Parts: sequence; structure tokens; C-alpha cells
Amino acid sequence: MNSSENFSEEQDYIGQTTLDQMVSTDRCQMLKAAIPYLPPSGRQIISLYTKIQELANTASLFSSASQEMEICSAPAQSTDILSMLQDIRRYCYGESRRNLDQMLNMMAVVQMMQMMRE
Repeated sequence: MNSSENFSEEQDYIGQTTLDQMVSTDRCQMLKAAIPYLPPSGRQIISLYTKIQELANTASLFSSASQEMEICSAPAQSTDILSMLQDIRRYCYGESRRNLDQMLNMMAVVQMMQMMRE
């Protein structure tokens, strides 16, 4: 089994993060989807173009009113590590996801042990 088959079998649908949604456009997403079908020189140019566009959009996002960035902020009450790791898990796959799952499982065991002591 090659790595691309392994990737597709292990991967659930991975959506864009809130920040990605804010800095990318439909046009950039379509260009990125077309990259594998372009000749090598076209791949490089289009890849760089889309990343530069996203970087410019990110810079303008941070330089504009702070209320736009509040959309990306997690609510204050959900800053615990478990919630953060569960949210991050939605955006990873493969070895990263397996490592994250191990961490989450270990944290669950620790929480269970703490509950049993109480």
C-alpha cells in the first residue's frame, strides 16, 4: 500500500480552520485543487501565488479592526487543554492524529483516576 492510499484510508474529512476560512478565498481553493493537474512550472507559480494571497489576507486581517479576529478566538471558558486537543484533532490525520489520540486517551485515564480518588 502506498502512502497516498494510506492517507485516504485514515483521513476523515478535514475542514478548514476558522483562520483558513477567513484568509482564503474560493478562487484560491480552486487554484489549489488544480495544482496536481498543472505542469511542474505551473504548480510552483500557482502554489506560491495562492500562499502569497493568503499571507496578504492574513496581514490585512490582523491590521484591520480587532473585532474580525474575535471570530477566531476561543471562548474564555473553553481554554482547557482537553478541549484544545479535541479541537486540534479535527484538523490532523495519520501519525499526528494517532499521537494526539494517545495523549487524549492518557488524559482520560488520568481524569478517571482522579475521579476515583475523590
